[in-house]
Amino acid sequence: MPSDYEWGIFFHLAGVFAIGGAIGVTFGTYAMARRAKTVQELRVWGTIGRYMSQYHVIPLIALELLLSGAYLVGELNEVYEWSDGWIGFSTVALLIGTAIGYLVITPRMSAIGQAAGPAPDGPVPAAISEKLNDPILFGAVHGNLMLMIGIIFNMTTKPGTFASLLILIVFWAVGAAAAYPRYARERLGQPR
Repeated sequence: MPSDYEWGIFFHLAGVFAIGGAIGVTFGTYAMARRAKTVQELRVWGTIGRYMSQYHVIPLIALELLLSGAYLVGELNEVYEWSDGWIGFSTVALLIGTAIGYLVITPRMSAIGQAAGPAPDGPVPAAISEKLNDPILFGAVHGNLMLMIGIIFNMTTKPGTFASLLILIVFWAVGAAAAYPRYARERLGQPR
């Protein structure tokens, strides 16, 4: 029979896979919604996004990760502590990423789904395309994906305090910066 520690590791790793999958679904759904040529296609992708937000998938998985991580830190308190940079900063990054998803990504994706519902079948209207190409949404989706990868990097390499923070900032910034070319073209009035 597995020990309590082994159960803690199992649940924590299951949470890592689950949140990776959920963020991957969010990323893929957004990417496919942006590529949709018709409102009908957009509605299909919007349904997936609606279920993800309606059932609070990512916040629930983040809670499971926090609880299982807290259990492991408690079990290993002679080895690891909350003050270890890779634990503390990754925990804060998980909370920040979840907040960005809940406060930035979910409302914007919901607005796209709500606009697509009553829109007439046919090509995606310009007003919906504008919402899909929002640089803030684009940067938030890409930033959260890279932030998750940065957290996993911290968890596997366990760098020092300063390096842990720097890794998370760099990973998130690289993801968020993916939106800059879109933002620059928009400011210059060029087509996307």
